[in-house]
Amino acid sequence: MRSSTRSPPSQNASNREDESESTTALPHVGTNHDGSRIILNLDVHAKRNECVFPRYPKWVIAFLQKKTNEPEDAWVVLTFLECFLLVVVPGVMLFFVEPNEKKKTRRSFWYGLVWFVITRALFLQRFTLALHYHTHVNAVRAKKSEHFKRCLNAIPTFIIAPFFGIPAGIYWYHHNAMHHVHGNAAYADLSSTERSRRDSAFDFFKYWMRFLFLAPIELSMNMLKYRGLVDAVRCYSNVAGSFAAWWYLNANVNASAANWTLAYTHVIASLGLMFGNWSQHIFVCPDDPRNDYKSTYTCINSFENQKTFDDGYHVQHHVDSRMHWSTFASNFSRKETLEKHAKEDALVFEGVHFFDVGLCVMLGKLDYLAERYVFYGQKKRTKEEIVMELKRRLEPIEYDIKRR
Repeated sequence: MRSSTRSPPSQNASNREDESESTTALPHVGTNHDGSRIILNLDVHAKRNECVFPRYPKWVIAFLQKKTNEPEDAWVVLTFLECFLLVVVPGVMLFFVEPNEKKKTRRSFWYGLVWFVITRALFLQRFTLALHYHTHVNAVRAKKSEHFKRCLNAIPTFIIAPFFGIPAGIYWYHHNAMHHVHGNAAYADLSSTERSRRDSAFDFFKYWMRFLFLAPIELSMNMLKYRGLVDAVRCYSNVAGSFAAWWYLNANVNASAANWTLAYTHVIASLGLMFGNWSQHIFVCPDDPRNDYKSTYTCINSFENQKTFDDGYHVQHHVDSRMHWSTFASNFSRKETLEKHAKEDALVFEGVHFFDVGLCVMLGKLDYLAERYVFYGQKKRTKEEIVMELKRRLEPIEYDIKRR
């Protein structure tokens, strides 16, 4: 958990005054669960950390800010640029290391392994969240007649995404057209967590396996049912095309490179995406599971927010999926927003992020989460009552899907 630090005694009075002004500028959110500590929203003025290389020339930033929908989207574009240059380009080069017709010396395997480990560790989370918000609102400002800019907006989805294990063009169908439209509803959202025992590792394993092996067929059928034949065909074609590309490259070009860049990446991406969604929708209120304030929760003051375009503000994202990510922290801190959250009894945690929450639940560490529960005006609870409420929101939600 991040916390503000005091200036050393040797600093002059001016610096202490600047620090005081900076602290008072941070919006007040509430207190910890027992009221012993005031909680400010440190995310509002936190330094962005989405790019692996955080320093770029000012003229580069200024140029991109003129071309993007919002000035802050320059960081989205820079994240994509880093991923293209440092993930896609080296990934393509792997295909020229010991192609299929040459005698193998295992160099291709080891080069692929190094590429895989480094790029997953540094870029997977950053790219996935950049793609996420880019899919909701394209980073580059483009009119329908501006075909070049529209092509630029398509590069992350169709060219970069496959090197992160996400089939070309498929993310929008699964996330925007299905998940946000149906909002974790078990009868329509294939990634719904409602009917699962969400503190069960075995239930998560089944959830992950269903996505890994059945998502291409189920998602296409979902598009056919809710959006029509055209979207169903496009969805299936994107998945089939990605699989065909892997098969061709595996059989005719470089099997090792094809597996490292397209196959193994897909397994890891599916695990990360599904555990992320599982964790985001791990606490679902059984009394009102369709309520966006009660089917997910908010994470503030986590360093992960600065790596993920403030993804911790997931309640706001579901309430308004087109709200720009750069406004999440400041909008959440407004009196009206906090009052609405309090009225709906939405969960807010400080100093943890979604993967932390998911792991805590799996390990039975609900008391740890209770200590990071934020009271901001909702119903007052003791630590024991917080744990009981979290357990209540972990119960599987059962209803007759046929009646929906």
